[in-house]
Amino acid sequence: VRDWELDDSSLLMTFFFVFLGSSSGSKLKVPELSINGTQHVVQAGQTLNLTCRGEMVHSWSLPETLSKDSKRLKVIKYACGRNGKQSCSSLTLSRTQASDTGNYSCKYPTSAAKKKKESTVYVFINDTGNPFVEMNSDIPKIIHMTVGREMIIPCRVTAPNIAVTLKKIPGEALIPDGKTIIWDSTKGFRIPKATYRFIGLLSCETTIAGHKYSTKYLTHRETNTIFDVQLSTPRLVKLLKGDSLAINCTVTAAWNTRVQMTWTYPGQTKKRGSITQRIDQKNTEANIFYSILVVDKVRDIDKGQYACHVKSGPSIKSVNTTVLVYDKMFINLKRRRKTVLEAVAGRKSYRLSMKVKAFPSPEVIWLKDGLPAAEKCARYMVKDYSLIIKDVAEEDAGNYTIILSIRQWNLSKNLTVTLKVNVKPQIYENAVSSFPDPNLYSLGSKQVLTCTVYGVPQPKITWMWYPCKQNHSKTRHGFCSYTEGSFNVKAGSHIGNRIQSITERTAIIEGKNKTASTLVVAEAKSSGIYSCVASNKVGKAERNVSFIVTDVPSGFHINLEKMPIEGENLVLSCSANKFLYKDIAWILPRTVNNQTKARRAINKEYSITLTLTIKNVSLAHSGTYVCRARNIYTGKEVLQKKDVTIRGVSYHLDFLLLLLPFRP
Repeated sequence: VRDWELDDSSLLMTFFFVFLGSSSGSKLKVPELSINGTQHVVQAGQTLNLTCRGEMVHSWSLPETLSKDSKRLKVIKYACGRNGKQSCSSLTLSRTQASDTGNYSCKYPTSAAKKKKESTVYVFINDTGNPFVEMNSDIPKIIHMTVGREMIIPCRVTAPNIAVTLKKIPGEALIPDGKTIIWDSTKGFRIPKATYRFIGLLSCETTIAGHKYSTKYLTHRETNTIFDVQLSTPRLVKLLKGDSLAINCTVTAAWNTRVQMTWTYPGQTKKRGSITQRIDQKNTEANIFYSILVVDKVRDIDKGQYACHVKSGPSIKSVNTTVLVYDKMFINLKRRRKTVLEAVAGRKSYRLSMKVKAFPSPEVIWLKDGLPAAEKCARYMVKDYSLIIKDVAEEDAGNYTIILSIRQWNLSKNLTVTLKVNVKPQIYENAVSSFPDPNLYSLGSKQVLTCTVYGVPQPKITWMWYPCKQNHSKTRHGFCSYTEGSFNVKAGSHIGNRIQSITERTAIIEGKNKTASTLVVAEAKSSGIYSCVASNKVGKAERNVSFIVTDVPSGFHINLEKMPIEGENLVLSCSANKFLYKDIAWILPRTVNNQTKARRAINKEYSITLTLTIKNVSLAHSGTYVCRARNIYTGKEVLQKKDVTIRGVSYHLDFLLLLLPFRP
């Protein structure tokens, strides 16, 4: 089947004799050209005739400068060989010119699995007036180079025997040596490994019939450094149908970097967008490249992802944005959670937010209890559609309303939520007194303990009892080491001490609804710690009352049985509460001699007593007697003093005479 009409009968006869006569019956693995050798020379203006024969249909590949649509070109396909089982084609190029110089190839169809099968001949179109295939006399052609890689200076010639000289302007000759510089008439000057030596303006020169010809090239050392890629739009762009979309992609790159900027976008196949590009080289440190994509009167087809892709050699970067297209303006407003929200007082910040979907972005106003929130308190800050409360306090509880409005369209929506601020339990007595010392309670006395509590929600109050034994090292609660653990205290219980009652009373104190819990101890008998525990959903507080029962006045006391007379015995007793004091000792006046006899400490249920006995005292035993003990809680020494005056015998006799009846 012929695709082209045959208008030259003599040409057909030539084809017939060439291919029919050469047929040997063997199959052709690659197509066969009618011209032997790898090069062929045709004089400019003459006709180039090439024929190709193969076992299957084949195609022609031409120089880039020659269009397949050229009117000077004709290709005819037909059956050939014995029995017409082979495929032949003829290529005719009339009125040849210098720019037709290049490779002409005949090839079989290829697949990924098969090697490329073709036959090629390089055809020179000899034109003495145009020795170079491409002439760049006034404006040099840019040649991109990378140091260390191959670079071609493509000053191809129109005849294989033309002598060409390579120069670096202003005048340095670059002589081919077969290694660093290689001349190839079909390619130009080939430089296997380019160096900085070849950076600059180069000229390929030749002389034909006394006339000098030159074509110029400017080498440019490329880098591939892309500093930054940014879009002029946010990550999400919202538009109304009919609006225009303009996205500017800005690339900052190194000075010697050139970039390729491309776009992908939803309406690309229908060419919905127009793209303009420019470069700004005013920056002394970098090149700035711009690519602007504009879509007029957006429609539904235009919604989706818009991506700017930047490539420079192996360096690739991209940025994107998403475009939404709406039919009309709207406001959708929903709660994120429940109608009633909860926060905890003392929290660093709390965000009140709603689910908002609106176009265009509406005006946002937050109200607290009907008043503008941001004006009511400096701790309130509106951010986007949220209200942020800094340093949450109890007074932040209330009703919060968000109002969204698009005034130009008279569109408005609002929604209200209630915020409850929970407060961790607080015990008033802990704040007003730190209770530095344990409390002493007289044995058998009735005592009243009070715990005043506040919190939101209202805390639950429980009383705990921690019995203790004597312990000379402080524990978590001060003085007690626990042998039986803790016990829940209830009215009427007899654990530790008999509890007469536990009552609670609620009242408004200092503007807050506080609860006072009163525990009444009917009779103080056991030492330990009463702990008031207040707890709610957000925490708990604890107040510990050291309940030290004592049978010693003030917990530390010296007792003198009687003031002795000279010759009698002096007896002094030093008693100390054993849960508060240790290391009891007597400090005696210097006049006391070895007549002193101090008994060992007697350990009682509530106290320790150390008795000092001095027999047959004299007037010299008068003085200040000191009892020393160490406070277990503070670690300090405490002293109790007793002044003793020994009365003489004469004084005692005079006193007795005064008691006798008077006789005249």
